[in-house]
Amino acid sequence: MDRRASEWERQRAKEIAAPVLDGRTTVLEAVRELYPLAHTDAIVDEEDRTIVIVIESETDDLPIGEVRKLWAPDALEVKDAEIARAEELYKAQFLEACQRIAERSNPISE
Repeated sequence: MDRRASEWERQRAKEIAAPVLDGRTTVLEAVRELYPLAHTDAIVDEEDRTIVIVIESETDDLPIGEVRKLWAPDALEVKDAEIARAEELYKAQFLEACQRIAERSNPISE
């Protein structure tokens, strides 16, 4: 952990985790949003921080979100297959991490 998170960052981590749990966002979309928080205690569990960092590191070449607009359709087709494999590979482990992120309270108050 590089630094203590602000209350806003702790709340933001929970807000990012919740849509993953109910299927409103994908693993990789949430990982991209959680990654900046993974170096703080906004994600309480060290293993959960590590999961986020590892998934981001392994998938940072995949076009997620707005950047997809800049990609050629045929290139996206190839990358979409990689995205689907990554989503499947990391889904169970990441859902467990999101469950803990969504449930955990501020570490200062524990």
